[in-house]
Amino acid sequence: MVSQKKYPNFIWAIILSLIFLYGGSIIGEILTIPLYIIFLKIPLFFYNQNLLLLFLNLLTFATISSLVFFRVKVIERRSLSSIGLNKNNWLKKYLLGFFIGLVMMSIIVLILLSFGYITIEKNPIQPVGVSAISSVLVILFGWIIQGATEEIVTRGWLLNVLSNKYNIGVGLLISSTLFGLMHLSNPNVNYIAVINIILVGLFYGFYVIKTNDLWAVCGMHTAWNFAQGNLFGFEVSGIDVSVGSLIDLNLVGSDFVTGGIFGPEAGIVATFILLVSIGILLFIDKKGYFQVNL
Repeated sequence: MVSQKKYPNFIWAIILSLIFLYGGSIIGEILTIPLYIIFLKIPLFFYNQNLLLLFLNLLTFATISSLVFFRVKVIERRSLSSIGLNKNNWLKKYLLGFFIGLVMMSIIVLILLSFGYITIEKNPIQPVGVSAISSVLVILFGWIIQGATEEIVTRGWLLNVLSNKYNIGVGLLISSTLFGLMHLSNPNVNYIAVINIILVGLFYGFYVIKTNDLWAVCGMHTAWNFAQGNLFGFEVSGIDVSVGSLIDLNLVGSDFVTGGIFGPEAGIVATFILLVSIGILLFIDKKGYFQVNL
């Protein structure tokens, strides 16, 4: 982080973050129109147009990242490594994060399954298993772009500039809260969902602060969404992504516990796992594992 730079105050920083997200999304939607026509000629997409629409929607996030990169490089005149995108061992860091995200969501599913809150869909409306592999790999690429983009905006840029302008506590609180509130317009959202997404933001933010690395949380974010939607077959943040899944599971019983049609991240089990995960980070930090200190 480069403290001598002049950074925006928290109001302007939040406005800029929203401009990145919504302005970039609109630009992305316009740019993907010709891609729709081109990709529609591919049999995989022609016979599963929901897959194509979801994939293109995830691709639009690339223009959001581009706006952030433009601001960092051209306006703020600093390197992308200053927002945590250092080239050193980037793939190793990303894969570690992906593994952590995958494990976290898998533990949530395992707990729900153990207590009878999950059933296997016997009449799936989407490709499942071996027949879904092509669709799953395509969507995984989309999740990689989407997950990385949200981290670049919230943890890479917003947390970074507010921490430099004020202090790390302010940066962590505002970036995590905005991350949660961004999902208020999602279908079937509830208060537990927003709280849990804020907790996700705190977990990711603390990890970035302690490691000065963004690659790992990009991997965590991607794996979290991918596992929910296309590994286990649930909704992702209230959005139906049933275009192909390795397993197709249903959440049954109390929405308070499971998250219901918003997906597992809106349930109290996810709250528990997120709190435990934050606790683990605090514990290993106390043991001096991290080299970057608060």
